[in-house]
Amino acid sequence: MSASQSAKNGSGRPTVVAVYYPHWHNYDHGTAWKGEGWTEWEGLKAAVPRFPGHQQPKKPVWGYFDESDPKWVEREIQLAVNHGVDVFMYDWYWYSGVRNMQEALEQGFLGATNRQDMAFCLMWANHDRKDQFCPEFGKPRTTWLPSRHSVRDMNRVVDYCVEHYFRQPNYWQVDGRLYFNIYQATRLVQELGGPETTRKLFDAIDSRLRKDGLPGMHWGGMTNNPADAAVLKDAGFLSTSTYNVHSAGKARPDGTESYADVMDAHRRLWGRMGAATLPYMPVVSMAWDPTPRCRTEVPWPFPANEYPYVPVVVDNTSERFRELLQDAADHVAKDPKQPHAVLIYCWNEWTEGGYLLPEERTGTAYVEAVKAVFGARQ
Repeated sequence: MSASQSAKNGSGRPTVVAVYYPHWHNYDHGTAWKGEGWTEWEGLKAAVPRFPGHQQPKKPVWGYFDESDPKWVEREIQLAVNHGVDVFMYDWYWYSGVRNMQEALEQGFLGATNRQDMAFCLMWANHDRKDQFCPEFGKPRTTWLPSRHSVRDMNRVVDYCVEHYFRQPNYWQVDGRLYFNIYQATRLVQELGGPETTRKLFDAIDSRLRKDGLPGMHWGGMTNNPADAAVLKDAGFLSTSTYNVHSAGKARPDGTESYADVMDAHRRLWGRMGAATLPYMPVVSMAWDPTPRCRTEVPWPFPANEYPYVPVVVDNTSERFRELLQDAADHVAKDPKQPHAVLIYCWNEWTEGGYLLPEERTGTAYVEAVKAVFGARQ
């Protein structure tokens, strides 16, 4: 696949983008915060079933591997390519120049010998970095790194990305522009001084990139609110998406929520956002179960909703996931704004229950569902 490819993936189908969560290796900040050698695999290993039929702990077929090791990423790329995934959207963590978890991308993916077989892009995980990994229930979360914004810092973000990512031949482009998504995008706009100031900054960044021989930016914003889309359009964003849909607001007394209801919530969201002012890349969520991030002594059902102590989505079979993927593909085909892709949550966020990688109980059923709907890469 050409990294410059945009709306359709050469065969009339939408580009398939999978969120990549890069938290399965040891890194200095993680060690400082949680202890020597810590990775989030520890939470997955320690997870316990909370109710009859609860499939915890998850058991990755490939084991608890280090995704900053390019040899492992080569296997991931091959699996993705063989099952119709075109782009890894890496969660990217930047706090006023302080970075963490970037090793998965910079050492793992960019060091893989087959990296040119698929594209990659960034989603700036633009939220305060807090300890949400088995925090004490009912207590304030420790903020490790706050997220703050300024014109100076945005220029530093672009400088770093030019040096490390944007010149890579397989950095994903949409309509000839470098795709860069931002979580809590309206927060960024507000802290930069509003839509007008943000648009002027984006225009200046485009001019600077083009002088350096690079395309301009395609800024995407994560939101589930049509009103936000109007603000983002005024600020110079070109599209929106949503990180995931994990609830339909129909949690049951036993602490669970039906995937069938969550499927309906997806479809309603696509309709609302598709009617908004910007093109919307529909998201398809594979599951939702953050109990591996919860302390085992907190009783089930959880006494109150406070992440990660929240309801668990159940009955998310691969057949239902495939149905929702097909619905997303049909939605894209009918949307007059012609969204450039379908987003899948998630390639590997094991501790929130979203994954396409093989698991002992289900094998490759979920990644096979992607292939069944979108076909293998050409």
